[in-house]
Amino acid sequence: MKDKILCLFDAEWTHFGIAKFFKENYDCDLYSIVDIDYFTKPFFVNQKLIKFKKTWFYRDFISVKSQEPDNDFLKKFESKYNINLWSIAYSERFFLSYNKFHKFTYKEILNLLEQESKLFDKILDEVKPDYLIIKLVDSHQSNLLHTMCGNKGIKILMLGPTRFASKWTIYQNYEIIDDFSENLNLENKERTNVEIHEYVKNYNALKTMTPLISASKISFIKKLSNYFYNLKLLSQNEVQNYYAHHGKSWFKLITQFIFLKKKIRDNFINNKFLKNIEKNQPFLYFPLHVEPERQLLVVTPFYTNQIELISNIAKSIPIEYKLYVKEHPMMELKAWREISFYKKILDLPNVTLIHPSVKSEDLIKNSNAVVTVNGTTGVEAILLGKPVIAFADVSYAYLPNVKRIYNIEELPEIIKQSLNTVVDTKSLNNYINFVEKHSFDFDLQKLRRDFNLFFNNYNSAKSNVTELDMKNFLEKHKKEFEILSKEHVKKINQYKQNSEKILPSS
Repeated sequence: MKDKILCLFDAEWTHFGIAKFFKENYDCDLYSIVDIDYFTKPFFVNQKLIKFKKTWFYRDFISVKSQEPDNDFLKKFESKYNINLWSIAYSERFFLSYNKFHKFTYKEILNLLEQESKLFDKILDEVKPDYLIIKLVDSHQSNLLHTMCGNKGIKILMLGPTRFASKWTIYQNYEIIDDFSENLNLENKERTNVEIHEYVKNYNALKTMTPLISASKISFIKKLSNYFYNLKLLSQNEVQNYYAHHGKSWFKLITQFIFLKKKIRDNFINNKFLKNIEKNQPFLYFPLHVEPERQLLVVTPFYTNQIELISNIAKSIPIEYKLYVKEHPMMELKAWREISFYKKILDLPNVTLIHPSVKSEDLIKNSNAVVTVNGTTGVEAILLGKPVIAFADVSYAYLPNVKRIYNIEELPEIIKQSLNTVVDTKSLNNYINFVEKHSFDFDLQKLRRDFNLFFNNYNSAKSNVTELDMKNFLEKHKKEFEILSKEHVKKINQYKQNSEKILPSS
């Protein structure tokens, strides 16, 4: 019997290409859930590039409602899937304070969850998929589907980055790398401290960010053109019906015009943030996360308030230390944060805000320890010989110089322990070797940029894609998509081999 594969497609097109070449390399029945704007729907309805057994269009089933939710159904649903729906709801940036256009009510949120739960429950019962192919979850609906499948025993193939730039893997749950070492015949390398530091330079995650920032720096005229294009879309009911656009209007969108705000915030940052690290000052380093982003909302939902977290760290450090907090360079794309956010941090007497131009590597090298929610800075720090304190189950959490925070009241004692931790070179080598064995080299960001440039639109979700255009693009990048599809097939085969090994003998 053929395996049944369920795919989720949204505004990020990479997985459509993966599905096409996956189907060519693996004999299976393919099903799809499509979550994309209505004016792109005709492409999926009419395309002949991939033959799906059945497709569901998410937005045909979901709309914002204010009616009384069916709490009895939701209660039974939580029990059936062993799921916490409010945790799912709080992972959605559009339900929270990040949304400047609409404040979702209790009834509206529960109605959306009810509709989505019924839709996904029906699909899983009908298809009974063996595997789910999905990108890293970054919306509440993809988080819901991912959690449902995981709790139902459906194997998940989720393409995601490792902590090393250009190295990717296929996850079941993000950050938890499945260990299939016994099936891999690869040499373990022994690197010196110098070689480890060189490895950090070669695979620094900032390498993937720099081209993304550059590609996003389009002309003011182009920004205005995109802005007015979005204003035009708001007049269409189908756009408003989708929860992420609900409540937007011409007036509200114009008041959020961020290009002028950025000038003001640039001046504040240049005047108030430290540009040169103080010599002989012991400090702990905390890198801010981008907001909103999945790393906080989905991965660490109980540590989304970074100001509160910084305050707790500041209360916990020894008297002779300071806490250096650096702004994330990607926040420039969002015109930085509100000045009030920075002022609250500056009000903390033993905390210093560091200018985004200061190199993270210099901060790590000069620090006494690094504290991170779950950022890649933690990996860079341990490989540079620094102790790390993390607030999530990061892939490197098992290393002896990494302390995982489970109880915030333990933070002062854990900081003291970390400052006396000695880094073990052997364990660092083991971690690098483990990631090397379970990942592959790929420049996914370049592929995504190429798609946007190919369609001459920085918001590819709103591109009027034709089948011929898509066919040409997939052919042009056939080599890259072949690599991704074969990695998905490889993962399925690893799951099957591992399953066979743990089956009881007859």
